[in-house]
Amino acid sequence: MQAKSPKQSNHRAPALSQHRPRNRDAEITFAISRQLATALHQLFGPMCEVVVHDFADLERSIVYLQGNVTHRTIGGSATDLILECIAQGKTDQDLYGYATSLPGGRMMKSSTIFLRDSRGRAIGALCVNLDVTDLVAARNVINALVHTKDEGRTIETFSDNIFDTVQAVLAETLYETGRSLHGMSREDKVELIHRLEAKGLFQIKKAVPIVADLLSLSRATVYNYLRQGRHSNHRKNGSSEV
Repeated sequence: MQAKSPKQSNHRAPALSQHRPRNRDAEITFAISRQLATALHQLFGPMCEVVVHDFADLERSIVYLQGNVTHRTIGGSATDLILECIAQGKTDQDLYGYATSLPGGRMMKSSTIFLRDSRGRAIGALCVNLDVTDLVAARNVINALVHTKDEGRTIETFSDNIFDTVQAVLAETLYETGRSLHGMSREDKVELIHRLEAKGLFQIKKAVPIVADLLSLSRATVYNYLRQGRHSNHRKNGSSEV
């Protein structure tokens, strides 16, 4: 039985300009750029446009095009940004992730990578334009939904399981201190247990063995750290008296 051939895309490959690069190295550079343009557009879809420019003719520099974000065509001219970079000799550094815009207020995120010959001279550019308008709108909605006020915030855990409550208080306290359980020093653990006591956690008798397990300590060590925290706090309060 004859094997089925891979499914072919119905998308027509964009035409190339009639201009041919001047040497073999340049031909290879532009050929790879066209492959990259196709791959990037296939990866990101209709929100992405990739343009290959050939600087041999700046009035008709667009020699390859994938996508239709900016509504340009093969044979179109170089952008004002490219012209400025060439005029000012700033083609030695590529431009990544800069903000641009389209008529109608649509927002884009763009990158321009200059194509260089063996002597380092810019002979063209690979430009990636990503229409992020819908993504920015989605981000704003998500930010509005998840935004909370850190000052005076109220944290409350609803659970019938005391382990869940202790774990939640511990996680919140670690968040406040900016630390993680991994790599905590002895002094860090003493301070952590003192903070947990200040939150009233150890009013619950079962809290000590749970905290001991979570911190990989013995119960006796937790009680010892509690005493050290109380002693340290007492000394601080005593030294502040006048």
